[in-house]
Amino acid sequence: MNPVDKTRVRRSFSRGAQEYDAHAVVQRGAVDRLLELALPGLPPPRRVLDVGYGTGALLSRLAGVFPGAALAGVDLAHGMALAARRRPIRALLGVGDAEALPFRAGTFDLVVSTSTLQWVPRLERALCEASRVLAPGGTLAIAFFGGATLQELRGAWREAVGGGAADHSHRFHARHDLAAALAEAGLVPQVLTSERVLERHAHPIDLLHALKRIGAGNAAPRRASCEAGGSGANGCGVGVRGALERMARIYQARHGGPDGVAATWDVLYAVAHAAPR
Repeated sequence: MNPVDKTRVRRSFSRGAQEYDAHAVVQRGAVDRLLELALPGLPPPRRVLDVGYGTGALLSRLAGVFPGAALAGVDLAHGMALAARRRPIRALLGVGDAEALPFRAGTFDLVVSTSTLQWVPRLERALCEASRVLAPGGTLAIAFFGGATLQELRGAWREAVGGGAADHSHRFHARHDLAAALAEAGLVPQVLTSERVLERHAHPIDLLHALKRIGAGNAAPRRASCEAGGSGANGCGVGVRGALERMARIYQARHGGPDGVAATWDVLYAVAHAAPR
């Protein structure tokens, strides 16, 4: 299980909802690529569910491709729900958890999700839920960020805090985790692939600011002392500021160049089918 504080995820993405579309460049590309992989040969679905619909970008695209489909979505963050409801699409949009979908079994012909499942602690649980709400023969199409995502940032942070400190950075699911979760959910993959996208930022701190703007912060549980605003060498307050400065120097030295610092996004894609009757 990947330790994730869902309350932190909910709050972060609610705060980032207003700026998300302006800064989520890699996430927009994941939507485009997933549609390229999933749409060819896909029968027009009658009912579509988007798990983690965010600002509604993918649902808006699907509304244009399948104008007769009934659309629905769940997202953990209330702020994202408010942003999505401002789009001119007809969809049933609610606040909910990917690991406990509020729908009856066999409801949807197509379940989609982009840039969401990296935030679930139990990927197999989320895919079992997606499989449960799929009609027999239905299709699951997902894209999310895998194990090498932000490897430069995470490596520099580990070095900055020192080898003896516990690693509290967010852990991304690996491709083999996805394959195992699909199998556990009884879903048969038609497409299972990954792509790496390289972003550039002027400085490591600019990368952190960009992540904060879209709500994509560290989702690992914090220690109680940090939540309470503690400070000092325990990894909070002044200790964190010092570690951030060290991290930025390490990151710049190892991954910087004339075009800024590199940031890797490891995007995992799967298109899979539920067993027919």
